[in-house]
Amino acid sequence: MNHSAAFAVVGGDIRQAHLAALLCADGHTVHTFALERHPVGGCAASSDPGSCFADVQAVILPLPVLHGSDQLNAPLSSAAHTLVDVLDAIPPGTLTLAGAAPFWVHARAVQNNLRLIDYLARDELAIRNAVPTCEGALQLAMEQTDYTVHHARCLVIGCGRIGAMLARKLQALGAVVTVSARTPRDFARIESAGMAHLDTRRLAGQLAGFDLIFNTVPAPVLGTAELAGLQPSSLIIDLASLPGGIAPDATLPTGCRVLHALSLPGKVAPRSAARAIYQTICAILEEEGVL
Repeated sequence: MNHSAAFAVVGGDIRQAHLAALLCADGHTVHTFALERHPVGGCAASSDPGSCFADVQAVILPLPVLHGSDQLNAPLSSAAHTLVDVLDAIPPGTLTLAGAAPFWVHARAVQNNLRLIDYLARDELAIRNAVPTCEGALQLAMEQTDYTVHHARCLVIGCGRIGAMLARKLQALGAVVTVSARTPRDFARIESAGMAHLDTRRLAGQLAGFDLIFNTVPAPVLGTAELAGLQPSSLIIDLASLPGGIAPDATLPTGCRVLHALSLPGKVAPRSAARAIYQTICAILEEEGVL
């Protein structure tokens, strides 16, 4: 591996600071920008993007890259920075990595002759992020209820990476777990794990018996008809990315609560989340011939 590479690590939350430290510890030269409220030992902090991006092999933007409609996501910066200005300061031809980059960011990168790769789209990061997401969901469930997860009647909506892992963790804690899915293959997997299953497309009238509902489907699968049977003490923890799993016009029964739990890896386990990003980025850098 080439240990003389130079990188710019830009903006982001505490995960980005940990990422910069990991790259520095690996022997690379690391410049940081928009992280001044959390200085990283061994890294050279820059006051402007132009000097930060000079002579680097790759620029690593945060996850998510965007705050609001046009700002760089940079909660650890003392000043706000327009994302377009940051992109325009990157020298043409520079490999640029970003997380959850919207279409217009990719379009601007093409316009500026930048090779932009969205590292959140990588399967290995999604798989690694499932662990802190599930642990964070369990933490919320324990903090927000006055009963144990043990013996709680739980529904996990969705049987993807997060849903399947969360169902197993709930089952290991002694919860009574049901998982909803859409395909016969997933129904068979759920049954073979010793759990009951529901069809995600037919949840109306099926939710009356659940204490905890965890949604992992980023689509409005819970409307007024689906929610109508919930008991007043029910808690819904929505783990899906926006718009989430609850229809915008849905009526929630009196007493029921919804928690929109977004970006849990960075909130509950930022150091582990940073290592997952680091491993993913190193794989990309090797594929691109930088390392």
